[in-house]
Amino acid sequence: GTQATNAYNGADWSRLDRVIDDFLSYDGGNQWDMHRSFAKPNAMIGFWTGYGSHGLAVQNAIWTAAIHNVLHPNIFWMYSFLNPDFTHSASARDMGKAFGSLTSEGVGKLLMESVRQQDGIAVYYSMPSIHAASILGYHQRSSDDDDEVTDKARLSFSANRDGWVKTIKDLGLQFDFVSSEDVAAKGIASDKYKVVILPLAFALSDEEIQQLEQFVTRGGGVIADAAPGWLDQHCPWQKNDRVNKLFGIATVDSDKRQLKLAAGAVRTSAQAGEWGIPQDLTDIRIAEPDVKASHGTALLKIENGNAAIVNHTGKGWTIYLNTAWDQYPKQRASNFGGAAYRHLINAILNKAGITTGIQVTSPDGRQLPQAQIARYKFGNAEILAIVKENVAIAGVVGQDGVTTYNDASLGQVAKQELTIKLPRKFYVVHVRAGKQLAFTDVVHSSILIGDALVLALTPEVNQLKFEGPVSAHAGDHVSFSLQSTIADKTLVRCHVYAPDGSRLPIYSNNVLVENRSGKFILPFALNDPPGKYVVRATDVVTGAVIEKSIELK
Repeated sequence: GTQATNAYNGADWSRLDRVIDDFLSYDGGNQWDMHRSFAKPNAMIGFWTGYGSHGLAVQNAIWTAAIHNVLHPNIFWMYSFLNPDFTHSASARDMGKAFGSLTSEGVGKLLMESVRQQDGIAVYYSMPSIHAASILGYHQRSSDDDDEVTDKARLSFSANRDGWVKTIKDLGLQFDFVSSEDVAAKGIASDKYKVVILPLAFALSDEEIQQLEQFVTRGGGVIADAAPGWLDQHCPWQKNDRVNKLFGIATVDSDKRQLKLAAGAVRTSAQAGEWGIPQDLTDIRIAEPDVKASHGTALLKIENGNAAIVNHTGKGWTIYLNTAWDQYPKQRASNFGGAAYRHLINAILNKAGITTGIQVTSPDGRQLPQAQIARYKFGNAEILAIVKENVAIAGVVGQDGVTTYNDASLGQVAKQELTIKLPRKFYVVHVRAGKQLAFTDVVHSSILIGDALVLALTPEVNQLKFEGPVSAHAGDHVSFSLQSTIADKTLVRCHVYAPDGSRLPIYSNNVLVENRSGKFILPFALNDPPGKYVVRATDVVTGAVIEKSIELK
């Protein structure tokens, strides 16, 4: 039950993740993205689910965790999934559908064995800045979660960070957190990241500033929202103006600066067109009206204040936005508002050459709202996972490609039609269904709102060979060999069916096939009934299927 980071609880995940092997984590404070970014190799990241919730709500929680590499669920508590007569509750049955897909369909093993991709975006994580935010009154001791902002005049550090996380994901992009400690010691890898985002990075050390300068000089981009380096790493006022020079801005002395967040009319400059920044930006507040562009260029004016100040240094650039992102989570929660934030950052990231090669839209070509898109590499295949947020039916009726109907077990649900444009043609497989779709660069599919769609994209087809004995006796542990025509690794789910045709989950397993070969063990029990058993092997990634029968005597 880990907690969101604040200045008082010692929950600095950038350091704790280096030594802890097994987490049972809540998700508040963007913890899942932090664990995903900072966890040591092979760490088990678990989470809590259940609580009596049912339907697509509980399934959505499980799938959302899974695409964050949080793949070790724990259920709270027994009474929420076990009825008084010891039958499974509705909550248990609905959880079982997601768990069944992750286990018996091989999706969980596939995600564990895959490498999650990112799009060259680093988001700064700084414990000194959290201390600074607390000192300055922008990070409340009692605030465990991210998105509860009720007072527009009061800046929230945690909601601001969550606003950046949600904006990046809403653009269909992926990122990593990078810690201030690592940046100071090792710098920022220019071959991995194109852009670094500083969400209210109030406290910066000389070493961090130097590393940011070098990253920009080499060709990287640095985006800050408000007041980066207002204090140093120990939280006294910053004494030098290196940060101002980096961003091409002029401010008053650190001890005299104030954030006076205020909304106003947004106007674009002539240079904004060069960055593709649209003119119809609204609901964006200015943080410090007194900040001026020195050797930088203001792309926006909010009232009379300079905003989105761009400065070129060496081969790279910086942008000082002079605003905050803490209102975005609340705005997007209401009919997917906050478009101005998305449009502004989308333009800047496009200018930096950051785009996703996979476009997921509604049938009319509009961006798919309130969905998370995660991409992975598995051998020579690419894995695409789409999880649509669990939005109330009233919030989705009228959206393009959405139909609502009554499901026998889930009640009233909504289905979203999807158009998925790929960068080139692939053999496309619907992983959960084990269905080969087509060799194509455009996929038309659908997803239940709150559920997950998992597709495998491969450059080649596979053929499986499955060999083993034709008969066995009770108690035998029978070995079957799997052969693959794909040189790289693949994953095969082996389902075992009893003589009456029922599947035996206890004998089913997911086999990682490497160097073209793998092994499946069928451990017959002493009391298994005699008859013909069938083992069906399905390549999770390519959809290739082969069966083998064995007679138990």
